[in-house]
Order: sequence, then C-alpha cells, then structure tokens
Amino acid sequence: MAGFHFSACSLFAVCCSVLLLNACIGGGGVGSVTKKDVVFTPADWAEAIPGNVFRPEGDGKHPAVVLIHGGVKIGDDGRWLMDGIGRKLSDRGYYVLNITYRNVRDWDYPSQLRDVQESIRWLRNNAEQESVDPDRIAVWGFSAGGYLAELTALTEGRDDADVKAIVAGSAPSDLIVYANGGLIRKHLGGEENYEKRIDEASPIMHVTKNSPPAFLYHGTKDKLVQPVHTSELALALGKHGVPHEVFWLQGKGHISAFFGQDEAIEAAINFLDRHL
Repeated sequence: MAGFHFSACSLFAVCCSVLLLNACIGGGGVGSVTKKDVVFTPADWAEAIPGNVFRPEGDGKHPAVVLIHGGVKIGDDGRWLMDGIGRKLSDRGYYVLNITYRNVRDWDYPSQLRDVQESIRWLRNNAEQESVDPDRIAVWGFSAGGYLAELTALTEGRDDADVKAIVAGSAPSDLIVYANGGLIRKHLGGEENYEKRIDEASPIMHVTKNSPPAFLYHGTKDKLVQPVHTSELALALGKHGVPHEVFWLQGKGHISAFFGQDEAIEAAINFLDRHL
C-alpha cells in the first residue's frame, strides 16, 4: 500500500537496528512469548495466519491487545517488529496477541482487515481458556499496522470484532492522500473498484460518536506518512466527542519515530490503563 512500505535503505536500517529495538522498547521487562505461531484463522481461511502470545502473570481475566506490525515490504511476517511492545504490555498485565496478516502485494482490500478482525474473534472465542476479558480488547499498530488498527476499530458493523481502544503510530488514515499512486489502486482492486472503495478503506471516514477512544502518535518530520493523517483524524475524533490523545514525536521521521517511541509507548500504555 502506497506510503506504508520501508525503502531499501530503511530496510537496512531496520535490520541493523533490531537489537536496538528489543533493547529500547522491550527493555527491563520479564514478559516473553508463551505461545508461538498460534493460528487464529479458521481452517477454511485463504491462508493460515499466525500470531504470538504474550501471557501476563497473575490469575483472573486480563485485558487484551492485538498488536499489528507495519513495514510490510520487509517480508510477509513482521511480528518481530512489535515484540518489544508485546513484552512491555505483558509486564503491565495485558494479554497480547502479536499478529501478522496477508501481504498487501498479493491480496487486495479487505483481506488484511478481515485477518485482523479474525484475530479479535479468536480472542473472544477462546477468552475462557486464554484468561482474556472479551469486553476489554484493544488494537495497536504502527504504520500499516496502525492503519489496520484504526480501520478495524472504526469500521461500523463489526459485530464480535468490536474493540474498546485504539493505539496507532504513524498511521495513514485517509487513503485519498495516495490517490495518484498505482499501488493504492491495485490494493483496492483496480480501477473498477477504486472509486467505490477509497472512502470505505479510509479509517477517517468511519469516525462516529460511538468510536472507541484513541491514542495517536506520529513523528513531526515524517515524510513517508505525513503527520496530517494524525492531525486530521484527531480533529474528526474531537468533532464527534470521542476521547483521544495525540503524542507528537518532535523532529522524528517515519523510521526514527519507530525506534524512538519509548515515551509514546509509555503514554499509550497509560492510556490503555485508563480506558480498559
């Protein structure tokens, strides 16, 4: 999806910085993956989509967070990008399902949205055995993952895929910004589907007074996903009276925001504490 991909140089930076990622945004925690490659999609799904579980200590029902990675150009599965956040959340008492989704190069909209919705349904269907509170589920993503988090939470008619809070970092919320890009047209199913899907696929178009609380963060110097996405979404949320917070990462671009988001992550978890 246009605007969502890491460039080749960015890919090199990501690969060289994976240890920094784990040290910076997962530092100090004891949380660890307790179950790897849990397939949360039904047997008849187009692809078997996996997630990793971070289970918190303690008895009772835990609030849950679905983590959704971005950086889809680095490969089909970028769950490792969100591991540090997963550990932090687990340490704070959250059950975490860190998921991947079908690649946007091979699967048109709404395939990725359906994958995320299915992860939430899996949490609800398995709430008892996983010690999850089905009424306290949030979504958290960065970049393309933030887009999917927003779209999942804001899309009307969610039924059992309903969520109670959104955390989105550097997320494109209005696809019309990329209207001239060929990739966005392909993602929406080609020219014949573009016009009827562009609004449907844009999170900002689904904000209502019933939308869940949102925590948005973004680098002020982001040239890949412009900050206007977050500022405009915040305006829409405010217009409808939806509780929200915006955390600006001053002077940071898209990649530097990801690797320098410690304060935003802490503020986001505090936000979830208040709303879940």
